[in-house]
Amino acid sequence: MTQHTQTPSMPSPLWQYWRGLSGWNFYFLVKFGLLWAGYLNFHPLLNLVFMAFLLMPIPKYRLHRLRHWIAIPVGFALFWHDTWLPGPQSIMSQGTQVAEFSSGYLLDLIARFINWQMIGAIFVLLVAWLFLSQWIRVTVFVVAIMVWLNVLTLTGPVFTLWPAGQPTDTVTTTGGNAAATVATAGDKPVIGDMPAQTAPPTTANLNAWLNTFYAAEEKRKTTFPAQLPPDAQPFDLLVINICSLS
Repeated sequence: MTQHTQTPSMPSPLWQYWRGLSGWNFYFLVKFGLLWAGYLNFHPLLNLVFMAFLLMPIPKYRLHRLRHWIAIPVGFALFWHDTWLPGPQSIMSQGTQVAEFSSGYLLDLIARFINWQMIGAIFVLLVAWLFLSQWIRVTVFVVAIMVWLNVLTLTGPVFTLWPAGQPTDTVTTTGGNAAATVATAGDKPVIGDMPAQTAPPTTANLNAWLNTFYAAEEKRKTTFPAQLPPDAQPFDLLVINICSLS
């Protein structure tokens, strides 16, 4: 008579539960593309923490799926935080003004807001990711890019690849050979043109740039002659009010 003994099965090592980012790869690839084009105020550390949360190995498959459901609202909020869109408090405080917009005006705003070229580029990126993910572990490249972006925030970029990093000088012209517009404060002339946009587009830099613009514009004045010459032609005066700067 033979005796069978059962040995308790050893738990699988934790590294066997590394499942990768799966569909979240496309989420981060879209962010990298928007960052390259200069459309994001990207927060590398927050995105790295979110990526680590998605990559953390979980043995139980139910908990793994629950993590993805929890990550959906977190990922949406993080994406919104990385954009230049107004926050929830700003939307709630100005909700009454938005409610006064007509339906035709809202449709016109939506049509202007949608960038069809960007949507087409995202569609091409989706097809490329679905195609290449059959043979390439995209998670490795996505994690490497994320780590590289975080290293850049610590050491500073040695070189830049995205257009937003290139200095841009703003030049204001009046057309033809006319003289540049100069503001005057008393007897001292003050240059009224906007300052050069050379700093990265962070919230602090944008606020400082806007305050400088306001300070220069409030000193601008145009001196009109006391009377027009006899051969002067009548003209119309056009006043343009930009609602976002008023």
